[in-house]
Amino acid sequence: MNVRRLIYSAALGAPVLYAAVNLIALQSIAPTTGELNPWYDEPWTDVLLEQVELEVAHARDVTLGITLILAAEAALIAVLDRLNHRSPSRSTVPTGVWFILYELTLVVAVLLSPLTRFWLLNDDGDLEVLAPAWHSAGLIAIPVLTLMGLIAWMSGPRDAR
Repeated sequence: MNVRRLIYSAALGAPVLYAAVNLIALQSIAPTTGELNPWYDEPWTDVLLEQVELEVAHARDVTLGITLILAAEAALIAVLDRLNHRSPSRSTVPTGVWFILYELTLVVAVLLSPLTRFWLLNDDGDLEVLAPAWHSAGLIAIPVLTLMGLIAWMSGPRDAR
């Protein structure tokens, strides 16, 4: 078993983790009608439930778009790594540059997560109030773990490729 390949694959799996964390959080937002609405401190009404459904649908679309961008970058890195592995010089500079861009895109994706205040669609409320407490920590862990995996992969021995 090639541990370096496993670390590399896990680092490039960040788009899947990003989508999973956001979609699970969005699924848990579904309000129950017996609870108070945290936006207005009153019971849920049909109008408010429709508003939440529209915002959740928009958040899913944004998550899908960001995930596709991250997946395209991960695929490009995988292709560059394959080309570098086959070339006689084994230059990791192009792959390293794409790793940095990938990590920066991942950090921006976490900051622009559809459950943050950045996507506040109206003045009535945002999904951040309804999001589970673990959502922010889960999102922050993704780029940190990805960075650790990419550093381990880039600093590993050449013959392990």
